[in-house]
Amino acid sequence: MCLKISPRYIVAFLLLVMVMLELHEMVHIITGRIICGDWGKRDFNVWGLCDGCEIKHPYAWLATLAGPLFSFAMMWLGMFLMNTADLKRRRAGFALIFANIPFGRITQAMMSSGDEMVVTRHLLKGILSHNQQILLCSLILLILGLPPVIKTWHDLANKNKWLYIIAFLTIPLVFIMLYVLTALNTLLNKGFLNNAWIMGTPLLITLHTCLALALLIGMRKSLLLAHSKN
Repeated sequence: MCLKISPRYIVAFLLLVMVMLELHEMVHIITGRIICGDWGKRDFNVWGLCDGCEIKHPYAWLATLAGPLFSFAMMWLGMFLMNTADLKRRRAGFALIFANIPFGRITQAMMSSGDEMVVTRHLLKGILSHNQQILLCSLILLILGLPPVIKTWHDLANKNKWLYIIAFLTIPLVFIMLYVLTALNTLLNKGFLNNAWIMGTPLLITLHTCLALALLIGMRKSLLLAHSKN
């Protein structure tokens, strides 16, 4: 599979990144709602359980685990799609792997942050040292995250394909940091459409997600057809 990157492809891919990021957050908050019985507060990338949930429900940590499980499941679904003979599915699989930010998930754990480290600290506090927790968590995430990325390496036929892999590992992370974490969360913090409504989610997040999803559906052919050939 030889990638041919176009501006439309980049836009469509970043739209997919935003949709997958919101689905990741929705898995968190829906799991928390099931466990706790109420919605917590959230923004574009940080969420919380409702007051008192962690005290009343010893398995509330499952809501934290649910998001990464979803993201890695999507990466492995992408790897499965890349094993099929259908070119559209292979192209969708490639985009799905990198839209779920494998590099971001792994590097967060290495820096002792992220959902996975929150769960690791909760389960292994007093059993392993801080550095041992980081090492174990990072190792598990490498085991989960590397196979889909390695699959894309084997399937790409582009010259200097390592540059494509590095770009798809890093650009979505930079995009999220600048656009989602900085720009969009700043709007929320300033009070712009920050009233919570459906599922305890601020209106700005819902409107932004619906717009991103609608644009992604309209531009889906840029991901599935226009960018690659055998």
